[in-house]
Amino acid sequence: MSTDAAAWLAPLPQLRLVPVRHHSPRCAHHLRALMREFKPTHVLIEGPGELDALLPALQHAQARPPLAAYLHATVAGGDGAHETNGSNGALEDDWRCRCYVPFAAFSPEWVALREAVRLRSHVRFIDLPYAARLAQATQLDYFACAPEPLLADEPSRRAPDVLAGLIQAGGCRDFDEWWDRHYESGNEDASPQAYFAGVLAFSQLLRERDEAAGGAGPDAEDRAREAHMAAQIRKALAEGGRCLVVCGGFHVAGIVAGITAGLSAPERPAAAGQTIDVGVHLIPYTLQRLERASGYAAGMPMPGYYQGVWQALEQGASQPDAQAWPEMAARTVNGLRARGLPASLPDAAEAVRLAHGLAALRACHGGRAELLEALDSAVFKEHAQALRPQPMEPQAGQQTGQWLLDADDYGQLPPNAPAAPLLVDVQAFCLRHRLPVRPAAPVRKELDIYRSARHRRLSQGLHRLRYLGVPYAQCLAGPDFVAGTGLARVREVWTLGWQVETTVALTEAMRHGSSLQEAAVHRVLERLSQTADTEPAQRVLEVLVMGLDGIAQQVLDTVQAWMERSHDALALARATGCLALAYEARHALGGVGLARLLPLLRRCFAQACLRMPWLGEGVASQQAQALDALADLHGMVCRHAPWADAGLFHDACAALHEAGAGSTPARVRGATAGILSMAGRWQIAQTDAALRAMLGLAQVDAAAMGEYLQGFVRVAKGWLLSHPPLLRLLSDGIAHWPQDAFLAGLPALRLAFAQLTRAELRQLAGRLAGLSGAATPPGAITLACVHLPSDKALAHSRALAAQVGRLLQPWGLS
Repeated sequence: MSTDAAAWLAPLPQLRLVPVRHHSPRCAHHLRALMREFKPTHVLIEGPGELDALLPALQHAQARPPLAAYLHATVAGGDGAHETNGSNGALEDDWRCRCYVPFAAFSPEWVALREAVRLRSHVRFIDLPYAARLAQATQLDYFACAPEPLLADEPSRRAPDVLAGLIQAGGCRDFDEWWDRHYESGNEDASPQAYFAGVLAFSQLLRERDEAAGGAGPDAEDRAREAHMAAQIRKALAEGGRCLVVCGGFHVAGIVAGITAGLSAPERPAAAGQTIDVGVHLIPYTLQRLERASGYAAGMPMPGYYQGVWQALEQGASQPDAQAWPEMAARTVNGLRARGLPASLPDAAEAVRLAHGLAALRACHGGRAELLEALDSAVFKEHAQALRPQPMEPQAGQQTGQWLLDADDYGQLPPNAPAAPLLVDVQAFCLRHRLPVRPAAPVRKELDIYRSARHRRLSQGLHRLRYLGVPYAQCLAGPDFVAGTGLARVREVWTLGWQVETTVALTEAMRHGSSLQEAAVHRVLERLSQTADTEPAQRVLEVLVMGLDGIAQQVLDTVQAWMERSHDALALARATGCLALAYEARHALGGVGLARLLPLLRRCFAQACLRMPWLGEGVASQQAQALDALADLHGMVCRHAPWADAGLFHDACAALHEAGAGSTPARVRGATAGILSMAGRWQIAQTDAALRAMLGLAQVDAAAMGEYLQGFVRVAKGWLLSHPPLLRLLSDGIAHWPQDAFLAGLPALRLAFAQLTRAELRQLAGRLAGLSGAATPPGAITLACVHLPSDKALAHSRALAAQVGRLLQPWGLS
């Protein structure tokens, strides 16, 4: 170890700095050895100061990783970037932020916590508090909007040109393979002092080259964090004893400079008008969430692999990677066999032998890369491309990594872990309604939401849990007002089951509120505030089914503001459908605070009619949605809904049909023709002329006739069947199509007539046979005599086809 490295790692006799990479098993192994040698009285760990509140739980004997500290905060009165916008009705002017600090069994920070218990050392987290980091406006976007924001640094983000040179010089394919070869599997004989000197040299190289090249280097936040950590270290040194500091290698230089210069932590008051309340809880975590491919930027690739290496290190293995390979290969084989793919234990043994051969060929200690390549050749074989498209890409081995995990890879919370208020509130809700609050087999619950007020309140609570994304309640059947399906049902059928994920999700939802109702309210308002929420009318239904009448007026304000500026015909039509459903179900679901709904609904219906000539414009994928929306508006007119202006709607349909085939999809024009015919706005002659015009396009676009008929049949199939002259027109017109035109239009025609029921098909066949007027030749089969298979026969046929497909799948013939 060089003199310079010794000076950095031990700037004072009673102080040791330990530079680590987060979640590195080799760092954790050497850290434990160093702690047992140095015997510190104070262990100082890089981590936000709020984590000190979790120390009793983190150091409890029954705590089992992987775990994560979950920090959540509400930043009130932000800098304006998130304030209410009157033009779009956004109502949420608070930033609801959160972040995760994970701990795995092989994380150096976790090892430091556990070893400190054995040595009876005082532990403290010394990094800048989370509230101070949120005070920087540039961080709010990340902590409020990122899928899983973290506080950890990642070496591969620093000095990318230096890393590229090291990777190329080492003959490696990415940074993780280079790190493995030099600091994991390639450092089996190094002493703790020599190992950490090497980690420090690497970290210093990144820091110095990044600064010299004009890169980011340590930014203002880094400098503030390093000054804060240096001040905390000086405070611990003043208390007497020996201090050991566990921190990222990138920060060692800044911390040492702060200690030697006697710098104190700078004051970092929150921005004007901001109040930041931070909560911190411990949650069970998974190795999957530590996976780089799952979005954890500072994670190690395939944490299941490093879990196996750590277990080998715990058993005292001199070559932990090699010792862990047989079990990993066997587990991968079991995973393949569970998927129905051919694999055997001899394949696993061959993979281990091949991994050793690759390591010898490369003159290095074998690691993760050698095992993956060996598994590709000996186990995956011809399936390697499908299971792992590019062996060394960031997403590579994700499926393999899943098989390397233990079946029960969730951590275990200790009994003294503080419970989140939202979790306590939901458990109380479940106990009031005699629902499960402990892991067990799922239970079935039927709710009569229309006749029982108690069942309706229970349904509202379950819908709130689903809205927050909590895996607890699954609705198997019943009316789904948000999706607009199953509305004829009168009972809801739920399956309820508490699981580890339920506890995790409820704790993570704490950033929305401390009670179930508060969390649901803030989640609705958060979605309303998002500019991407182009159809806020759906929020009205969500408020209704969740029983959140208190914010109904705010939601309607947002809908009204959106409606005034919206020019999207399809969005307006769909919004009308949502508002209509909310109006018709308001009494059944107990939503009595929607007095403004009817006038708003009238206005939305009128807006949709005014924009209807542009309905269906855009991508082809929206044509089916446009047809559904048009049929929905037609249904409102047919049932004489109080907000539906029939004259305005029919005028809009006429304008839409007259827009021409060039701008309006054929299915939408066909639906308008059916609507106008049913309403009597068109005479039979007009309908006849419209159908003849479409039949005449056989030579140009035969499929257009089929699509036109799809729309017509969708809204007016009963009317069409009751008008034989039009049936004769269709039959004769299609019969005179050339063969090429008929074959081109056949798929669309089949889709049109597939909308008819079996009884309607028989009625159509009988009418066509009766219209022919000619005697049926002996032995000929008429449409009226065609035998249609029963539903039972069709189901049996589908089951046989699925069985044949499963038999052919292993051979690649399905």
